Amino acid sequence: MSITLEHIVALQHNQLNTLPRKLIYLMIRNQADKDGWATISGNDFSVATTLPRRSVEGVLKHLINTAMVERRKSGDAHSSPFQYRIITL
Repeated sequence: MSITLEHIVALQHNQLNTLPRKLIYLMIRNQADKDGWATISGNDFSVATTLPRRSVEGVLKHLINTAMVERRKSGDAHSSPFQYRIITL
């Protein structure tokens, strides 16, 4: 049995099975610049989802580990917020 693109899309869709995951995913997608990167602070995610910061980090970790989102630092300073980008097929 071969894996098709439809199977991969279905697996990705299953990773967005909770409201916080969907909200954070959509925040990243909707705030992306022309290169696809969105600079969003942990506090912004917390305010938008009404989740504690630790829960937001758990959701982001899940999205990163399941290859839905990638993350990088927006600058060299340790206090620079992360940038996020949706990984598309």
